[in-house]
Amino acid sequence: MRIGIVSGDRINPAKSPDGQAHWGGAGWVRLGQYLPYFGNDVVLGTLVWHYTQFKVMDDFREMHDVDVVIMQRLMHDGLTNHINLAKRAGQVIINDVDDWYWGLDPNNNAWKASHPQYNKKENVNFYKSIISASSLVTTSTPFLFEKMKVWNKNVLLLPNTVKTKAFKKHDHTINEDVVIGWAGSTAHRSNDLQVLSGVLPSFNNTTTQISYLHAGHHDTSPHFADEIGLPKEKVKTLPICDPEKYPEMFQMDIGIAPLRDFPFNHAKSEIKLLEYSASGIPWVASALPSYKSLAKEFGMGRIAKNPHQWTQHLNALVSSRELRKEEGERLYELVKKRDVAIGGQKWKEVLSSL
Repeated sequence: MRIGIVSGDRINPAKSPDGQAHWGGAGWVRLGQYLPYFGNDVVLGTLVWHYTQFKVMDDFREMHDVDVVIMQRLMHDGLTNHINLAKRAGQVIINDVDDWYWGLDPNNNAWKASHPQYNKKENVNFYKSIISASSLVTTSTPFLFEKMKVWNKNVLLLPNTVKTKAFKKHDHTINEDVVIGWAGSTAHRSNDLQVLSGVLPSFNNTTTQISYLHAGHHDTSPHFADEIGLPKEKVKTLPICDPEKYPEMFQMDIGIAPLRDFPFNHAKSEIKLLEYSASGIPWVASALPSYKSLAKEFGMGRIAKNPHQWTQHLNALVSSRELRKEEGERLYELVKKRDVAIGGQKWKEVLSSL
């Protein structure tokens, strides 16, 4: 069985300025990191329609016949009709869904890019039809699972996992200051960082010096300091990088995960918290479904429902190196039950069942 993987969250060499393929974070987490578990007969590339079925063109522009197509974030006009024809020809079409595009905030750049009014060729109306026509839909969260069940009777929940061995346990003695940090891109946010705009600018600790880290900065995106209301001189930035190098950026003592409480974010997974945990970094997160669920699953983790709770949790962690180290080590062990090998085994089971 040959498997073709095509993702809208992967830049192929032909479209990349440096001529190299680059995974986006979601594409890597949902598909890229599982490539070793899909078997040897896998083709990664661009989806091409060929008479009655799909082919996949690899990075060297060679065409490949495939039995199964796993696609992600493809919203093109006409794709639904091709999916129906491909299924009649015997191909299996799997759609992986990891975001609730229908709940996007207009402030998010992806809203306009996927809205039928502004994008006539690729939009959420086509996406819904594509999902409905697929042989199988895989989702990352219970929220998305329930939403997709309305459109397609064959839906599986495959929770996100993390390649724990790729992350190095953080040494809580190396930083002179206590570093509070956030990992992610500011390019496609929905005023999420502003959740802490009333907390961090006025946050201080009488006994400990505090600094901040943004891991994932890009010059063309909003600056983390501006988004959250901090002086730029207080924020160290690390440039955005490919997922393979991403684990190296977890150099903070405390990880934060602020999210606004609205529908799009209810579909968000707990992946950021898994990454902090795999680095042995204690975290504080907003009271959103996936974050609360992980704290319950682990029996630990800090959830903040309001600015007062954010301040309390941060103060507790800032004030005690031993507490940071203790919570970080416990999370480092707990996250092993969400290792990529477990997710990879689930994918193998899905594919073998076909």
